[in-house]
Amino acid sequence: MDHGRPTSPLRSLNAAEWDRTYDSAIAGWDEEPPPVLGELLAEHAPPPARVMDAGCGLGTSARWLAGRSCTVTACDFSAQAIEEARRRTPVGSAVRYEVLDVTSHVPVHPFPVVLDRGAPHTCPTDRERRTFAAAMARMCRPGGLWVHVGAAALSEEEALHQSGGPSWTTEETFLDAVGAWFTVLDLRIADFGGQPGVTDWPAR
Repeated sequence: MDHGRPTSPLRSLNAAEWDRTYDSAIAGWDEEPPPVLGELLAEHAPPPARVMDAGCGLGTSARWLAGRSCTVTACDFSAQAIEEARRRTPVGSAVRYEVLDVTSHVPVHPFPVVLDRGAPHTCPTDRERRTFAAAMARMCRPGGLWVHVGAAALSEEEALHQSGGPSWTTEETFLDAVGAWFTVLDLRIADFGGQPGVTDWPAR
């Protein structure tokens, strides 16, 4: 099943590839988070909260969080993405941007809440998914919350038949990737976004 999957972005933990993507492509997948994310945050991490937006891209989710009374540190290892995110962010916004590779970073002050919207579904291998989950564990303070939004394969067949775009994982594959570091408190399926044929595919 195709779900109208985009042929980009590249699925990689390579900053140079993402710089080229943001320099040469329209980020058609970029839009504000779906309502279910607001529901999850209200239930598990009500504002005001100090939040890390990991793999923030163009900063859309970070600005969305700031609009909900969160203080946000937003990072991406693509300097191109961060440059554009800063350009799009109003002066005085409660968002601070960093060019940062979370997979090799140990924070001095871990965060009570870490959000990623789409980062692990750029990881096509078990090793990359576990690398990212371990990074999220470092970014979270003890007892902290990682809120993840990523492409969901609703069957093994969907997971096996992928030609491009996000790396779709089954629930079993996802839980296997994160289980060494996290206890899953809540798991829901909803559309990643609202653009027909672009982002209206199942997300976990």
